[in-house]
Amino acid sequence: MASDTVAPASESSSAEKSNRHPVAFWFIFWGEFAERCSYYGMRAILAMYLVTALHFTNRTASPVVFAFKMSCYFLPLIGGYIADRWFGRYWTIVGFSVPYVMGHFILGIESEFALYFALALLAGGSGVIKPNISTLMGQTYDQLRPGNERLRSAAFLWFYFSINIGAVISQFALPKLRDEYGYALAFQFPAWLMVISLIVFAAGKRHYARETLEHHRTTPEERKLQWQTLWRLFGIFTLVVFFWVGYEHNDVQWVYFNRDYVDLHVPFMSDPIAPDQLSFLNALFVVILVPTFNFVFGRLDPEVKIFTPMRKVLAGFTFSGAAVGIMAIAGFMIQGSASTKVSILFPVTAYIVLTFGEVLLYGTLLELAYTAAPKSMKGFITACFLATIGLGNLINMIWAPMYGGSLTDPVDERGPLMPGPFFAITAAPILAAAIIFVFVGKKFERAQKEQAEAGLA
Repeated sequence: MASDTVAPASESSSAEKSNRHPVAFWFIFWGEFAERCSYYGMRAILAMYLVTALHFTNRTASPVVFAFKMSCYFLPLIGGYIADRWFGRYWTIVGFSVPYVMGHFILGIESEFALYFALALLAGGSGVIKPNISTLMGQTYDQLRPGNERLRSAAFLWFYFSINIGAVISQFALPKLRDEYGYALAFQFPAWLMVISLIVFAAGKRHYARETLEHHRTTPEERKLQWQTLWRLFGIFTLVVFFWVGYEHNDVQWVYFNRDYVDLHVPFMSDPIAPDQLSFLNALFVVILVPTFNFVFGRLDPEVKIFTPMRKVLAGFTFSGAAVGIMAIAGFMIQGSASTKVSILFPVTAYIVLTFGEVLLYGTLLELAYTAAPKSMKGFITACFLATIGLGNLINMIWAPMYGGSLTDPVDERGPLMPGPFFAITAAPILAAAIIFVFVGKKFERAQKEQAEAGLA
């Protein structure tokens, strides 16, 4: 898809030289804030909803959650294609927001049919919208603030903050709202947030980048370049899948473990925290760590000689494996006893350590996928990177039912592995991937250096 170079009528030509954010930014920022509040709020209570309201066992509930998350990360491949070829970014976002809103309302109906129908609508809406809203923002800055890369980078930083601040609020509030008023009302909260998001985003139409559709036929040379780029990134992307296998347990298996084996009492709080409420720590520490890492790395290593991208990714693997290892230690300590409870410090520490890994690996590889790709296929390569999260969830659809630590289900309906062995086995491939990455990362760095020296980067 190509963008017109003419600015929207709502902005004068003199605005191109401005260092202020265009008006469009605020519509996108608040719309995305409400949408992410909606999405992460719904996801925060989904795992417990299946086992408490719909009476799934832990073993049957897990594949449903992972299938939903898998769909959300595979569908960006389709979302970008639809926007490029037929509808443009704006109308794709608005069009798929309507079933997205419907999905939130339908999810509150306590029936299996409503559940699957709602999750299909939610996955379609979230997955298709995901690659387009950030792209539309980038195009808007390219048109209205051409050449002002600093301002555009600042916009994406605030955009990322809006996502995680929205997640912090909803992940902390929704479990409490659910405990006070029940699931039906709890799901109304993200539903109306999504309505607000759609209204705010649609209201900013005249401020966004003008779009023109071009049906570009891929040449043999472009197809060859696509495969060459994918092949260079293939080893890294393959290893990253194992990172997501362990990471994606944090709002499913970890929640069930917290419910059964963790003393959820917090000092200075009269009531125990909900088992799915702890996931807010992940988004909270993303908000804390992103500016902290940017400051520290910028001060200590401004020329990127120490904290190289490959070392950051390696550290990300290591932290993730350590986080799952902490859960494994807690699992071995309880040994399946209904009376033994471990300290809340175990999952709290695990969530924080896991977030260190996420920020180091996800942020670094998202940028690497973008910079390593030729200009004509940056969106495609980025979508391929997001698809690694989908593959991690696909593996979890098969692996997660092996978890057998649930104390709320009959023994014959539990998986064969107790929490300690389950989490330990999950951690092992992540740490193995970290070791393999030492060699894969060095090979990739050499290839990048050779490409740069040849003038092909």
